[in-house]
Amino acid sequence: MSGGVTSRRRAAVVSLPRAYVPDPLPISDERFAGLVTTTILVVTLPLFAQCFHYLHELTVPYLLSKAWPLACLPLALYAVVRLELPAKRFYLVFLAYALGVTPFISMVQLGNGLIDALITTVKVWPMTYYFALSALLAWLAPSHDRLRAVLVGLGAATFALMVLLWIAVPTSWYVNDPMLGKLFMIEVERGYRIYMPMFFGALLLFYLARRAVQRPTLLAPLLILAGFLAMLMIYKQRTAIGGMLLICVYAAVTSLAPRRRLLIVGLFLAVVPLGVGVMMVQNADNLVQSLGGSLTVRQHSLALAANFLGDDPWRWLFGVGATTRFGAITLADIFGNDQFYIADLGWFGVVFEYGLLGALLLAGLYVWGVIVVLRAARGTDDALVLALSDYILYLLVTSAVYSLVFTPGELGVVMALAIYLLRVRGRRPSTARPAHRISFGAHALSDGD
Repeated sequence: MSGGVTSRRRAAVVSLPRAYVPDPLPISDERFAGLVTTTILVVTLPLFAQCFHYLHELTVPYLLSKAWPLACLPLALYAVVRLELPAKRFYLVFLAYALGVTPFISMVQLGNGLIDALITTVKVWPMTYYFALSALLAWLAPSHDRLRAVLVGLGAATFALMVLLWIAVPTSWYVNDPMLGKLFMIEVERGYRIYMPMFFGALLLFYLARRAVQRPTLLAPLLILAGFLAMLMIYKQRTAIGGMLLICVYAAVTSLAPRRRLLIVGLFLAVVPLGVGVMMVQNADNLVQSLGGSLTVRQHSLALAANFLGDDPWRWLFGVGATTRFGAITLADIFGNDQFYIADLGWFGVVFEYGLLGALLLAGLYVWGVIVVLRAARGTDDALVLALSDYILYLLVTSAVYSLVFTPGELGVVMALAIYLLRVRGRRPSTARPAHRISFGAHALSDGD
């Protein structure tokens, strides 16, 4: 149906022949009762955020998390066909490369069979959550306040549950082998710790950092401090905690007035690097000892991966793909080492699997995600939308250690939430160029590829 306005429709469907999108309810009205909408969001958002994706000891949510991309495939297809979303084409290009090119390369370079090669793409399927969650939100039509309350509530529940488990769970539940469980772990370097899914917890900290500057109160800084203390005592994931701290500082500083921001940045650049350098020099031996086995494993995995890529330009350009631990051939068999973990190599792991071309596509997707959300949020004081943009930066900051394809659904979830929140606030995501639009909820979204 071509562009135009009918007497029975309030939203405009403009240019380019596309399927008609029925008008939604007004943005002030939710489609279902509040309890129904809240329940659906509370149940589905942790699955979209891949909170249970690696906690295989929690059998039911673990299996549901693995199957979630297939369960949400109709929603994703609907969004691809019917909704115009920023960066949609960029997502589709990367998915085509990761789902189509990389499996074929793994068959050539690693000797995978066709079925095994296709199974290796499972970890990339959550990239489709950008489309699936956008469609779900358009269907549910939750209000801005309800969605914010659910996200903040899930963040608070993350910390509350972490503390409760730390107090209540007996030491006999903790294991020292990741194959036996990853939620309750005991290690030589860090002792007892809980590997808590922290998507909503980190988002809550970034939100509080934004709110602490926008509406100064004593409560927000105290909650942030309590959150970091809980993570240092219980979570103990060094890179993640350090990344969250850095982003909280960034969020607070960028929320300041320009003159104060310049002063704080100047002091930070003058004092912090010097202090960190002095501490590292004085405690170099203790630092290496504290990193312990994790540093050794990463160094060994890096050396094995670099040697395998060798001087073959095609391997560096397109990567070599991956294997599954259930396939006829595994990376452990190829390298003769069961301590080889691609996920621990950060960007080098991405290059190993997808090549420099795939790494550039992935980096561009994340950078473009930040740009899209920040452009869309320009001029707004919505602390939650700004916190969502901060989360993408957090993913980039920690990507030096954590591979971005470890939990690839997080980027799409963050972008879908940010774009929807701005839509219900009556704002349109900005784009680099004029583009056609098609109805998405009560407002149109531009195709800002």
